[in-house]
Amino acid sequence: MPTRPTWRPSLAALACLAAAAAHAAPADYQCDGGGTLTADFSPRAAQVRYEGQHWTLQRVREAREARYVSRAGVAITLLRSQATLERKGQPTLACKLVVRALRPEALGVAAPASAADR
Repeated sequence: MPTRPTWRPSLAALACLAAAAAHAAPADYQCDGGGTLTADFSPRAAQVRYEGQHWTLQRVREAREARYVSRAGVAITLLRSQATLERKGQPTLACKLVVRALRPEALGVAAPASAADR
């Protein structure tokens, strides 16, 4: 009985994994001062939005963290659940990851009322 090559399904599986890895992963960060930074990260690039501004950044090699930079003087550095946004001529902004799955609307519960609403 002839055997069939097993490498074909393996190549197909690898191709699917590579395609999935290339898609951007969205993330929200709560920043000092109350602003929200939103970004879509892929292994090679990031789309970053903060206070009505939008930047496209390219990933650069770093030993311990993920770092994305633009020619316009904008950089974002990711280390664990922290993000640091640097903008030319602006103070550095420290931000902390917001886990979307733990937001009240993702859990199907009402958001807590603010002090102003009470």
